[in-house]
Amino acid sequence: MDENDLDLSSSISKRRLETLFDGIFAIAMTILVLELKVPDLADSYSVAELANALAHHVATFGNYLLTFLMLGLFWYHHNHQYHCYRFISKGMFALHLVQLVAAAFFPFCAALLGCYPVNRFSALLYVSCVMVYTSASLATWLLAKKSGAFDVSTGSTKYLLLRRKLLIGVVLISTTFALQMLSILPA
Repeated sequence: MDENDLDLSSSISKRRLETLFDGIFAIAMTILVLELKVPDLADSYSVAELANALAHHVATFGNYLLTFLMLGLFWYHHNHQYHCYRFISKGMFALHLVQLVAAAFFPFCAALLGCYPVNRFSALLYVSCVMVYTSASLATWLLAKKSGAFDVSTGSTKYLLLRRKLLIGVVLISTTFALQMLSILPA
C-alpha cells in the first residue's frame, strides 16, 4: 500500500470526479441518438414507405437501445460503488479514467455495430469496450480495498458481494470476447 494512497490531502476530489462521470455518461448517452437518422421518403404520406425505411435501420435502433441501457447500468453501478469510497486514490483515479474512456467510446462502438451488425469485428469492438469498462470497475473496487479507501459503513459482506458480481461480469464478458476473437481468426 502506497503512503500517498492514504494521504487524504493528495486524493482526488470525490465530488468533482462524480460530476465528471455524470457529465461523460450524459454526453455519451445523448450522442447515441445522433446515429438515429430520419429517413428520406419519396412520398411523405406513405405509411408503408416510412415503415420500410425504419425497418431498414432496425439494427441501429437496437444498438441505440442496448447501448443506452448498458451505459445506464454502468452509471448505476458506478454510483452504487462510489458511495462506498471515503476518498479516491491516484490509482483509483487512473482506473476511473479508463472507465470514462470506455464510456465515451461506446457511441462509436454502437454506431459501428448498427452499421455493420453482421460484421464480427464490429461486435468484437463492442464487446472489447464492455470488457475494458467492467475490468477497470473491478480493478477500482479491488484497489479501493487495498488502499483503505472504503467508507466505514462498507462492510466486508458488501465488499465481497460486489467483488463476486464484478468477477462474474468480467469472466462472462472475457469469455464472450475470447469466443468473438476465435470467430474472426482465419481458419
